[in-house]
Amino acid sequence: MIHGADRYQFFDSLAVEENGNVCVGTLINGGITVVSPAGERVDFVATPDPYATNLCFGGPGGRTAWITLSTSGQIAKAAWPRAGRPTRY
Repeated sequence: MIHGADRYQFFDSLAVEENGNVCVGTLINGGITVVSPAGERVDFVATPDPYATNLCFGGPGGRTAWITLSTSGQIAKAAWPRAGRPTRY
């Protein structure tokens, strides 16, 4: 394990930034937790929904995040402060 929650919450799906940070949907606390490759929490981006379950990056320079808000059944689009790696299948 490289990172553990500092409060009661759960982690769900994830995406990776260009710099290697892992961005993971955070349940109960409602947002995206950003963890460095060394396991340190870099950032937390809050969402208006307590169940932010997934995200992906796209847009110009990979600086747009689409975030699944599962309680409300919505998908949010947000400017992201760092470039994300696009999801490839």
